[in-house]
Formats: sequence, C-alpha cells, structure tokens
Amino acid sequence: MGKLERIIKDKEFILESLHDGISIIDHRGIVVYVNNSNTRITKKDKSYFLGKHVQDVVPDSGMLGVLETGKKLVDITTHVFDATVISNIVPILDGERIIGVISIFRDITEIKQLNDKLEYANTTIKQLYGKLQEVNENKSDLVVGKSQAMREVMKYALKASMVDSNLLIEGESGTGKEVLARFVHKNSPRKDKPFLAVNCASIPFNLLESELFGYEEGAFTGAKKGGHPGFFEMAAGGTLLLDEIGDMDIALQSKILRVIQNKEIIKIGGNKMLPVDVRIIAATHKDLRALVAAGKFREDLYYRLEVIKIFIPPLRERKEDIIYYIDNMLSKMGKKTGRDVRLGEDALKILNNYDYPGNIRELENIIERAVVMDEDGIISKKDLPLYVTEQDPKSSSQLNLQYQDHFPTMEEIEADAIRKAMEKYKNKSKVAETLNISRAALYRKMEKYNIK
Repeated sequence: MGKLERIIKDKEFILESLHDGISIIDHRGIVVYVNNSNTRITKKDKSYFLGKHVQDVVPDSGMLGVLETGKKLVDITTHVFDATVISNIVPILDGERIIGVISIFRDITEIKQLNDKLEYANTTIKQLYGKLQEVNENKSDLVVGKSQAMREVMKYALKASMVDSNLLIEGESGTGKEVLARFVHKNSPRKDKPFLAVNCASIPFNLLESELFGYEEGAFTGAKKGGHPGFFEMAAGGTLLLDEIGDMDIALQSKILRVIQNKEIIKIGGNKMLPVDVRIIAATHKDLRALVAAGKFREDLYYRLEVIKIFIPPLRERKEDIIYYIDNMLSKMGKKTGRDVRLGEDALKILNNYDYPGNIRELENIIERAVVMDEDGIISKKDLPLYVTEQDPKSSSQLNLQYQDHFPTMEEIEADAIRKAMEKYKNKSKVAETLNISRAALYRKMEKYNIK
C-alpha cells in the first residue's frame, strides 16, 4: 500500500464525516477517493470518478494545476456538473514530493438556500414582533404587557393566525381566551368572514346540538318554520370558537369529531350532508388531558383540537402585566365616562399584591368599580373593594381541621384539605398550586372524594 493510500485509510472516518465534498487524485491525476458528500453534491456515484483521470471526469476542477505547480488554491469558485462550488485545493506532500492533491468543496447553492431560510426566519421574526409592538401600542382589548410569558403566547398566536389548523386555547376563567381567539381570527386569511363564539357550558346539551348544527322545519316541537341555520353554517368561511369545550357532553363530542374529519354536517331532522368551511378554535379552563384520563373527554377529539395549543397563564403569574391592563382599562373608562382618572401609588401597590382568582375579568370589575367610586380623579385605597384591600397574605396558609368524635384517616384529611382550599380560592389551578399537586391529580382526587 502506497503512502497516499495509507493517508486516506487513516483519515477516511473523518473524511466521510464531513458535509463538504472531498476528491483526491494521485500523482498521475487519477481519482483515488471521493466521499459521500461528493456524491450528494455532484449527484454522481463514486464509481463514476474512481480510477479515472480527473481531466476526463471534472476537467474544470483546478486539481491538475495544483498537481503541476504545487501551489494551493483557496476559496476559488469552480463548476462541478450542475453545481457551483467554492473549493480549497491543496497538494499532499511526502517530504518535498507531491504524491497527490485534495479538493475540499462546498455547494454554493446549499449556502444560498441556508441563507434564504435565515433571511426568511429573520423577516418572520421582525413581522411577528412588529405586530406584537402594534398590539401593545394600540389600546385594544388584547393587552400583551411586558412579561415573557405573554410574549410567548403572542408569538404562538401570531403563528397560529398564519395557518388554518385547529387551535386549542387553555387558561383559567377570565384570562382572555375569547379575546385571543378573536385576535387570531382578525389576523388570519379568514378575517373578512364571520367570527362566532358559542359557550358550550351555558347551553343545555339538547339545545347546543341544534345551535351548532341547525335544524330542518318540523324537526321537533317548536322548531321554526323553514328551519334554522346552526353556528357551523353561519360561520361559513370564517372561524367558530367552541368556548368551554371541556363542558361539552361526550355524545356531542363525537359529532364535533365527525365535522372536523369530514368537513360536513347534517342538520337535526335532515338527511342531507352539507359541506362546511370553518376554522375551529376551542377554549377551555379545564385540564382536557385529565378529562381524557377520566373518560370524560374523547382522546381522538382532543388530539384533533390541539394541533396548535396555547396556554394563557393566570394574571397572578405575570404581575408585571397588571399595570398595562389597568392603563388600558382606565383609557377605555375615560372615553366612556368623559373623566380622566389616574391610579394612585397606594392603590397600585395593593393591586400588584392581589392574586386575582378571577384574572383579567376580575381586574376589569375592580377598576370599573374604582372609577365609579372615585371623587378626586386619583384612585386610592378607599376606592377599592374591601376584599382586595383587606387581603391578608399570611392567612392564605391557615388551615383548621377539627374532628370532635374520632381520629381522622389520611384520606379524610386529604379530602377536607381540598374542600377548604376550594372554598378559599374557588380556582382549581390555585388550589393545585397551593396543595403542591398537579391539576390532573387534583381532578382525580376531587372525583374520588366527590368534591364539586
């Protein structure tokens, strides 16, 4: 085995690991080695090159010139079949004798593609943050604030608005799930078509089905003459928000699944399939995974809905955003009442320390009440509700469990602890956080102890 062959054999593992193409010729100009990246770039099998003179297979490579002069060529642009490449061509020496030449080259086309992808990504990021800044500056219902958590929410919301996939929005009551759904619709290609929202928890099962799918004339007693279109029909071309879908009866869930799969509906009392073109956004304050585990929500529907999933964190976990919500609310109240009302330092401190079990909806209620109660144009402690100003952070950890007639079991203590926490916080996420268990575990324990 010659010197060149030994060098190639010793370094072959490294040469095959490179993304760059490699060609090696011996002192006669015969191609003795090409790596796998070479075949990827040139789209030629190794057998096309090996054992042949470089002039016959790649005449413009520049390797013969280096073999003759012994001078390396760096960053030269050459053509290898249909590919334009940047090459470094270097002589391989045994002492002062040239025993071969190695060419290391990279496809410019690949570099250009990577550069194009990078430019596209940067452009997309600029567009996303441009829209994000626009949302922050415009006093709209959707307030982003400065927290990293809400910036992540908005990043996903803007991405979701660019596609037509189903979207699942999770978050506690009052976090603004419908507002976010409207934002996604407003920034989507469907923005000029209807946006309709139906609350699955507030409409009884038998009525919800007819509201969603509509009904034909005579479908049931009291049915309107001529029938009635449902939400799916009325939202044609637009977006339908199924709010609080976690409260939907499991029998109706199967019908929603069929709509998603087949893009068709059948009205109640009808026998004709009607095509529907509607983007579905679902929202819930419940842990759907826990409901799936408990057999109360269809697993197949869950995965159909959560193609894209956005979780809106509760207000207590992003208190740096509170001031932005307050500013927005005061601005809207000012236009509504014709009064310029500001927030005093003492009130701001209290509002920043409050936990907001009702989230943004509760904050709106507090601010509206404060504006009504205010008499001097500055909201102070006296203008805030007593339950907010008298909140005692220390009392949140107090738990009094008394058993007069017997010594309790661990299960009794656990059940009572959950009941007391539910009475205090009225919010399952806060209860789970306080008891240091997951929401799914809380749901399981509440079902086990029949706690509503």
